[in-house]
Amino acid sequence: MGVTGPKAKTPYYAITRKGAKVSQIIQDRVKDNARSISGSVLHGHHAYEAFDYLGHYHHQITLIEEDDKREFLGWHSPGLNKFSLKNIYVSKLLPTKKFALGSSTHGSARAMVPVGCFEAVNPMDILPTQLLRALLSKDTDSVQELGGLELAEEDMGLFTFVSPGKTDFGPILRENLTQIEREG
Repeated sequence: MGVTGPKAKTPYYAITRKGAKVSQIIQDRVKDNARSISGSVLHGHHAYEAFDYLGHYHHQITLIEEDDKREFLGWHSPGLNKFSLKNIYVSKLLPTKKFALGSSTHGSARAMVPVGCFEAVNPMDILPTQLLRALLSKDTDSVQELGGLELAEEDMGLFTFVSPGKTDFGPILRENLTQIEREG
């Protein structure tokens, strides 16, 4: 299994068992102020305290910056070191620039705003904006018609990452699928 991420001193492979303690695997090989994630950044769990274990289906530990500081008027800066899917920061002019992303969502949750970002990252043959709206409104009939039964929580990772509303769509999909199963 791989230990990766911008907060790993050097990425490496480790031989271990399922359910192993993450903090023991990464000890002395992690930089300061790091969040350890069992699995990928898009669909893993924060490995800390009681959850400090390697998930059953996880073959990766990702180390990212524990980004808990708030930036006053951060949207007002030119954003040379900020990632954006849309052309709102100067960093978009540097297409080969790599970003070390952290754990911050850069603000609180907001309403879903369809600005085309979901279609830009959609790897599946679905209508993402319509499906995500149906998920948020718990319209299970529309979820079924739009292909929601073919999805799992990890399929929502890219949509969660680019969401301007900072919505985690994985648990919302699970709630809808559970409701569909209950209703038959």
